[in-house]
Amino acid sequence: AQKAAAETFLRVGCTNPAGSVVTDPIDRFIQNIQKNSGGDITAKNFYQALGVEQKLAQGVMSGTVDIGTMTTASATTFSNAFFPYELPFLFRTYEDMLASLKGPVWERQLAKFEQETGLKVLAIFSFGAGRDIQTREKQLRVPADIKGLKIRTTASPIEVETYRAWGANPTPVNFSQTLTALQQGTVDGLDLDTPAVLSTKMYEAVKFNTRLSYQMNMFMFFMNGEKYASLSQEQQKVIWDAAKEAEAWNHQDAATRVAADEAKLAELGVTTYHPTEGEWKQWAAVRDEVWAKVAEDQKGKLDMDLVRQLSK
Repeated sequence: AQKAAAETFLRVGCTNPAGSVVTDPIDRFIQNIQKNSGGDITAKNFYQALGVEQKLAQGVMSGTVDIGTMTTASATTFSNAFFPYELPFLFRTYEDMLASLKGPVWERQLAKFEQETGLKVLAIFSFGAGRDIQTREKQLRVPADIKGLKIRTTASPIEVETYRAWGANPTPVNFSQTLTALQQGTVDGLDLDTPAVLSTKMYEAVKFNTRLSYQMNMFMFFMNGEKYASLSQEQQKVIWDAAKEAEAWNHQDAATRVAADEAKLAELGVTTYHPTEGEWKQWAAVRDEVWAKVAEDQKGKLDMDLVRQLSK
């Protein structure tokens, strides 16, 4: 086959800063495609410069950006394919969550998402852990400790219902205003995964972290579907293989970063508490109640048979 006259240049947008747990695999992906295509494909990562989350995804859908990222939580704006994955206590461990990405349910939901958005999902990156709860003044061990506390959430009905079930006061606040809200005492806490507490400097306001991993958060890496289809088979293979290599690397790297970040947070004055099995079960006891309430409120969005298959 004749070599294309012009090389293919890909604009890659990312919602996170350079050096973060989910941008390092993207940089690795870019190095690999440039190397493995013999310079036929080049790409550049525009960190946080081409829009954030939904705006970036819209850019990729319209073709003004070639490759982008967003969390599965943000993806629910465009498709309800990943809505079940937002439920609390769906998976018991990080390993269970990763294993679910290899199953038939995930394959089916992924196909649904691609069909509804026109995006080609290249990889699913991980933060290494699910969401925990961070507080300013009080270490949480059991749900009784959170009663009455104002916890910053997103507007997600799932998050709001979960905190209500624990007896807390869920308070949606724009993420960009969260640190100030914590510092001023407008809210008493928030829920992030451990690496995010460090990267977003929330440790300036919170002093306690409770390791629950109660809600999984995954990071999608996708390409404009038409752009991908327009490439030669050789180019598609280079891109696909590089994405899968970066994904496998990230799943291992992310898990090791959590422990390292927990140690760094300790140095910065944040104490992390790991609940006992009995305590964890108290937190997880709201699971069925929250699932039922969300299924009722979000009729048509949540397939409970699918949820039960996943939670097995």
